[in-house]
Amino acid sequence: MTPTSESSACNEDHATATGLPGPSAAFPIAPDDASRRQLMAWQSEYGDLFAVPSSNGGLAHWIVNDPALAQQVLVRQAGSYAKGMGLDRVRLLLGNGIMVSESDFWARQRRMLQPAFRPRALSDVNAMILEENMALAERWKDAADGGGSIEAESHASELTLVIVLKSIFGTDYPRLVEGGANPFALLTEEPERNLRFAARFHRLKQTVDAIIGRRLAERPHESFDFLGHLLAARSRDGDPMSRSAIVDEVMTLIVAGHETTASALAFAWYLIASHPEVCARMQSEVDTVDESLLRETGGAERETLAYTDRVVAEVLRLYPPGWLLSRRALVDQPLGDHLIPAGTQVFISPYLLQRHPGYWRAPARFDPDRFAREDEPRHRLAYLPFAAGPRHCIGEHLAATEMRVHLATLLRRFTPTWLGDDEPAIESAINLRPASGIYLQLTAR
Repeated sequence: MTPTSESSACNEDHATATGLPGPSAAFPIAPDDASRRQLMAWQSEYGDLFAVPSSNGGLAHWIVNDPALAQQVLVRQAGSYAKGMGLDRVRLLLGNGIMVSESDFWARQRRMLQPAFRPRALSDVNAMILEENMALAERWKDAADGGGSIEAESHASELTLVIVLKSIFGTDYPRLVEGGANPFALLTEEPERNLRFAARFHRLKQTVDAIIGRRLAERPHESFDFLGHLLAARSRDGDPMSRSAIVDEVMTLIVAGHETTASALAFAWYLIASHPEVCARMQSEVDTVDESLLRETGGAERETLAYTDRVVAEVLRLYPPGWLLSRRALVDQPLGDHLIPAGTQVFISPYLLQRHPGYWRAPARFDPDRFAREDEPRHRLAYLPFAAGPRHCIGEHLAATEMRVHLATLLRRFTPTWLGDDEPAIESAINLRPASGIYLQLTAR
């Protein structure tokens, strides 16, 4: 038997051993377009739980498209699973921040970070978020007055990068961009997340460490931005974070807080601009809200911008930035009616779950009002754009505030028209994002 046929037989044995349906040929599941398309096809063919032979000859990968089973993995038995494969590139970028860290260290870091993300703690950034959006509105006005179009994805990316950097560094932000150059601009300028990008980004740790050093020397306990919270945080034993851990968490906040929100806003503009009736309802709502309220609260009160919040939820349902979650079983354990072996990689795709016809009515349709109906989703974990359980996204409230304030501020001033003919092409990398820009014609109101 040749090595190739031997490997193929081994893969088939692993797939059969699971007792699950699934393809016989191995496939390298990864955060890429091929995997997203293939997982969609397999879901139609094999259902809500199936196995895919590993391309390296190890245990078959389990694919979970059932929200009850996703709840078991992410919530009810979360302690029996660790982060799964696909994080090597993320770890190379971010070090050991909470996105990739594990076990007791992760739990310690999460506890120390959590207070900075409570809504009351975030109230200080609401005014800054509004001011940055009003500055963007001035740039959009120039485009609208000149009859030109804008590319919304790049604008959203630049905006969210400034917001995340100012929320982290506060009064140190001017030092960061001294001379007019933002060292973190490569996040908006370089779409590829390859080794070259990782090397450039990794060098920025020195920039962050230098800011921390100056902060410690000049005013260690006087700032209440995210960096100030990290410096003031203490463990249950009264110990501070190490300086290297603070650098890793800052790098994590920058990447996670920028790219996911920017991608979601880009898709939001496509959907709003291509559905004039939705745009008109949003404008009627935002016109009734005093912008001073956005400055004070971010519009977070439940009924302030209720329809806008439903639009945001529907955007995140159709285009969840974190479209593929992975976990690794730490011990042999039941999963539904099956026994999952220790070491098995489990993949859960919010993109698939949130378009599942068994849990959503007309799942491909853009329908913000589905979130006002009591029967959608038909299972709580059929909607998980921020993941779920102990490792759900710590920045969920901040991301929602950024999106709400952005859309409210710009829609008060402009009516967008989608310049494309079809749905924009999607790039399925670590984050889901448009592949070639979101082009809009703006009409000043």
